Amino acid sequence: MGRSELLILACSIACGMVHGARAADIQAAPPQRETGRIELGPPIQTPAAEDDRPVLVPTTREYHWIFRVPVVSIEHRRIRVTAPNMSTRWKRMDYETPALRSKRVKLWDLPEFSCKYPDLILPNECRTVWHGVYVDVPVLVSERAHVEFDVPQFGLAEQFIDVEIPRWTWTDKSFRFSLPAMAPPEAVQRLRIALNGQRAAIVAATDETIAGISREIETIEASGADPSKLASGDGSSLDLLAQRQSLLDQRAGELERLADIDAELAHLSTR
Repeated sequence: MGRSELLILACSIACGMVHGARAADIQAAPPQRETGRIELGPPIQTPAAEDDRPVLVPTTREYHWIFRVPVVSIEHRRIRVTAPNMSTRWKRMDYETPALRSKRVKLWDLPEFSCKYPDLILPNECRTVWHGVYVDVPVLVSERAHVEFDVPQFGLAEQFIDVEIPRWTWTDKSFRFSLPAMAPPEAVQRLRIALNGQRAAIVAATDETIAGISREIETIEASGADPSKLASGDGSSLDLLAQRQSLLDQRAGELERLADIDAELAHLSTR
């Protein structure tokens, strides 16, 4: 058998082995997540003219995943809330209270006899003077008094609060690489580290956004309004609780996509 025939035979065997491995080990991937393409490279070693041994041809496979990264935008909204309002009003209250007072009362008259001259020799001038006898007795009376105090008044007041509503725009990002058919674990591990870096960046960006909308919810609740039933200045309704839950669901979906890619990379390192 000539050298050309041996080369054709070796290529046929290698391609058959590659396609068999793909059919046995590699599962079909969902759209826009993984694509694989087998390429045959040049022979590892060029055979000599008189060498009729089989030639080993290396194969590589190209992988392609698409995931999304968030681009954060902030929408400024002016929210109208109706909150309870308390104020105080000065008030004076007059009242009457019982009290005891002393009152001088005349009991009787007491006569007092006196003469101009101390002896009784006539002529003399004498007279009688009557003096009243008085006593102080307690008498129950009514006194008028007043008290001044602040009276609290409760009502509803309309006020406006400026809030910042974060929104995400997801953009596609490709994750493309090529590996030998027998990929070394070190190469796969480097790819997993790069993928985990992307996942950490998404978590950091989304955590800050979710924390911001949580602070806005706390501000609305502190004012006494319901963050799920808000009205903007233009009359449109706004539900901050549903907005936050939507952001959490979007992030969970993208992190799940990245986790699936990482699981497939981990499967490659065990082949």
